[in-house]
Amino acid sequence: MILAVALVIVAAVVVMGAFSLVAAERIDVASRDRWNRLVLDSLQRRAAFLERDLSSFAHWDESVLRTAYFLDVEWVHENFGRWLYETQRHDRSYIVLESGPAYASIDGVSFQVPQAPFDEAAITPLVRGVEAAYRDQTSAMQAAGSSAEPRGRENPPVFRAGYMRVEGRPALVGAISITPDYGRVVSPSRVPPVAVTVLFLDRSFLGDLVGELHMTEPLISDTPPPPDRQGIPIPFHDPQTPPAWLSWVPENPGSALLAALLPALVGTAALLLMVAAIVLWYARRAAQELSESEALASRLAYTDPLCGLANRTMLMRTLGERLQRVGSGERLAILFLDLDGFKDINDTLGHHVGDLLLAEIGNRLKRLPFSSLLASRFGGDEFVILVAVANEREDIEAAGSAILDAVRQPAPIAGQTLTVSGSIGCTVAPDHGVDAIELIRLADIAVYRAKAEGRGNVQIFAPRMEREVMRRRDLELELQRALAEGELAVYYQPQFAIDGEAVIGFEALVRWVHPTQGLISPGEFIPIAEQTGLITELDMWVLRNACAQARGWGSVKLAVNLSPVDFRTRDLEAQVKRILEETGFPPERLEIEITENLLFGNQPEAFASLAALRRMGIRIALDDFGSGYSSLGYIRRFRVDTIKIDRGFTQNIGQSDDAAAIIDCVVRLARALAITVTAEGVETREQLRYLQLVGCHHVQGYLLAGPVPVSSIERYLERATPAASASRAAI
Repeated sequence: MILAVALVIVAAVVVMGAFSLVAAERIDVASRDRWNRLVLDSLQRRAAFLERDLSSFAHWDESVLRTAYFLDVEWVHENFGRWLYETQRHDRSYIVLESGPAYASIDGVSFQVPQAPFDEAAITPLVRGVEAAYRDQTSAMQAAGSSAEPRGRENPPVFRAGYMRVEGRPALVGAISITPDYGRVVSPSRVPPVAVTVLFLDRSFLGDLVGELHMTEPLISDTPPPPDRQGIPIPFHDPQTPPAWLSWVPENPGSALLAALLPALVGTAALLLMVAAIVLWYARRAAQELSESEALASRLAYTDPLCGLANRTMLMRTLGERLQRVGSGERLAILFLDLDGFKDINDTLGHHVGDLLLAEIGNRLKRLPFSSLLASRFGGDEFVILVAVANEREDIEAAGSAILDAVRQPAPIAGQTLTVSGSIGCTVAPDHGVDAIELIRLADIAVYRAKAEGRGNVQIFAPRMEREVMRRRDLELELQRALAEGELAVYYQPQFAIDGEAVIGFEALVRWVHPTQGLISPGEFIPIAEQTGLITELDMWVLRNACAQARGWGSVKLAVNLSPVDFRTRDLEAQVKRILEETGFPPERLEIEITENLLFGNQPEAFASLAALRRMGIRIALDDFGSGYSSLGYIRRFRVDTIKIDRGFTQNIGQSDDAAAIIDCVVRLARALAITVTAEGVETREQLRYLQLVGCHHVQGYLLAGPVPVSSIERYLERATPAASASRAAI
């Protein structure tokens, strides 16, 4: 019986041993397959993450200006080459034009292109693929119905990435076309510059894999891994590339299990139950690890790595599912949040600080106290939040207020306290439809209305908003045509001495009489021109025509408005000088009117341009004084010749004591600084008498004269000051 029991025990041990060997082998095989998938997925994700790293630079108006129009190597290095190296450890960074590489950064150091290593055979095919795809994308969009060149969000950048050998070493290479984000800048050619980055599969790259997957001793080699290591071939973009392998020490949970079980099986049959329990425990542990790995892979696929919120893929998937359940008794609010002032933080403090701020805002959005909430990062500084609502307006306003309150709370970032606000556009399903893409598009339109209403507010989509967007687009195209076909005209509003009789100058004002829509207000098309980049062309057109028409008007001054956008161009002084020379207009008769927004922020380029204009003999007038960021500091730093009191103060004379007191103070201050004061918007005799009483120098307004065409100027020239009349003897 002992023998029988022993044989039974031996047989049981043998059966269990054989079973353990088979189970261990299967577990090891499953573990290796799982690791192969995880590592391959991680490599593919890293290729996809390059688009995130490059898009913040490539999809940016400023990048188009500083690469496509002129290559600002220092700026590109600061915002691209060195930034990618310091934040993401990109080894190589290039800007490639049609003619070849134009900028190179090697290990975070800017190199002259001829001396910089550039593996043309490996990188050029990827760059040409991006250029070809961009041309195809542009052609397809034009063929779909857009007669103009698509721009901004309509024509997003093209991104390509892949693994290849660069300089003989395995590397991850990404390339993306540099295109504008809001369409305020137009690329000068159909083939935009291409930003290229290279990450060698070195210790830093492998360290990231260790941190993400907890791999053991990862290694890149040109030969297949030995039997004691597990590995996968690098998924090179070109199958003809000589192979390389990524290998690591496998976990082999099955072998570890077998090593733990065999001594107990051989030692005593009495411990079979214990051994069985151990087997079950180890099996459960292996299954749990596998389940956790699968859950990790799922989270990585549907989570934004920067903010920890749902990414766009998860948003669209969840939104599609929830839209199927909405009905008459349930509504779903889609709140599109766009941060206000975030670009300024990126530009002044750097993208790394901006990323930290986005992560903080993501944490706040996750903690919002709403049921059935999904907060997601849509892209850049844009977020989409899904909230179930019952009472549409009240619930939306409550949700919007909670979101804006969470966003605007000060955030301690990198030793500084940062504050941003947000604007929210909202759509409601099923009221505005049940198509996910369309609902987000309409919410984005509502965001523009929220920004136009002063930012920091919530706007629910209404059909008129879409019509306004379409009208703005139509006006933009019509304005381009009007400039090309000479449909605009210059009107002149006389400026008078304080007696209201003698004419001392004229302010040039642009007017647009559309052939079918009639007179279009400057307040409608001037902001469009500023947003689309047409304002400089428009301002130079007004300046040229006004100078040509006013050349023979004696010594009266000519006032012309310039937008703050004009002062961002490097050749503003040269353009103004060329116009004066071509028209023969004396610079001492010209007065350039600027707004306080130009001086706000102490922009060095603006001050340099203003100083250059003053050296030419041109007078500078500060328009709409008191309506914006009025500060004595600006006047002390840059001396202006004239202050124009905003019409809002003038028209409140006799209605508000504050307005009269402010005008009195401004006039006293200006006289103390030897600055001329002109009051705008004079419409009543009472206003004129008060301005005469406080000692204002000049006035203009509809009480005295409104804007008139050039054909009606002669009768006002007859009322010019004696000095001006004497100089008109030759007219």
